[in-house]
Amino acid sequence: MVKMNDTTSTTTTRHNSPIPPNIEIVATKPEMVKIQHANLGALLYPENGGYYLKYPESKVVAIASDRLCSVLDDSYMSLLFHCEREGMHQEAEEVMEDLRKAGIDADTLKRDANVEIKSGACVLDGGLDRDGGDDG
Repeated sequence: MVKMNDTTSTTTTRHNSPIPPNIEIVATKPEMVKIQHANLGALLYPENGGYYLKYPESKVVAIASDRLCSVLDDSYMSLLFHCEREGMHQEAEEVMEDLRKAGIDADTLKRDANVEIKSGACVLDGGLDRDGGDDG
């Protein structure tokens, strides 16, 4: 985890507008899970071109780095393709619409999703994980 004013390689270029000051930037899923467990009630939302961990009343706890955003994109696409395979087309469209409303190019993510995601062999069953660590 890093704070906004730390000088690190954790980037947040995906976010469309400025990130609130003193917000933690999280680079891995295990870090995000740890922060979420410490902030019961906070949920991970697609927002501002990336993903925010925040309370429903809008208090932001942390944001995902570009690297983690890519992993979360894969999770959303895995959910989307799962819904489509199961005939849950309304739910699949809601996933796409949620991403679009958050400023995420859902159509490009869907078009460019890799074969593993499209086939359901990843994310849902713990397969594909570009998070890079074996720490969770």
